[in-house]
Amino acid sequence: MLTTSVSLPEKEAILWRKRQRSILKLAVRALRVQLRGKKVRRGVKRSYNQAQAIFVVVTTRFSEAEYDTLHLAAASMRVSVSSLVYQLILLWKKPARRSRPNLYVTNYELNLCIWAPNAAILTESLLFYPKIPAARGFTQPVYLSTP
Repeated sequence: MLTTSVSLPEKEAILWRKRQRSILKLAVRALRVQLRGKKVRRGVKRSYNQAQAIFVVVTTRFSEAEYDTLHLAAASMRVSVSSLVYQLILLWKKPARRSRPNLYVTNYELNLCIWAPNAAILTESLLFYPKIPAARGFTQPVYLSTP
């Protein structure tokens, strides 16, 4: 687990502290919504949470996969990870969204081609795969593996 901090409106920070694991279960759906609604942005400054509230810094822990996935999305859209977490909390606060099962898994991949004093070439990718329904007689779901 990686320990870091996010900046959230005070009210949502309390919810995040209490329900972080439950909220993160919606991360795949929330990221798909964000990717559908926002574009890749370049040549602009990063934007942060715009809520009119008192903000607090919350120390939090993410798995490496959660951390890398959130950072790829945030960097691509030029938003802060804190704003992605805030959007995730807002989605979680809608009971109808919470009750729907997550139908996808993600795979983050870093392809490092060149990392040298005169060049840096790398590719990050985030792929969404539909979950395969559990086979009859098995209790564990079967997931697609990376190609």
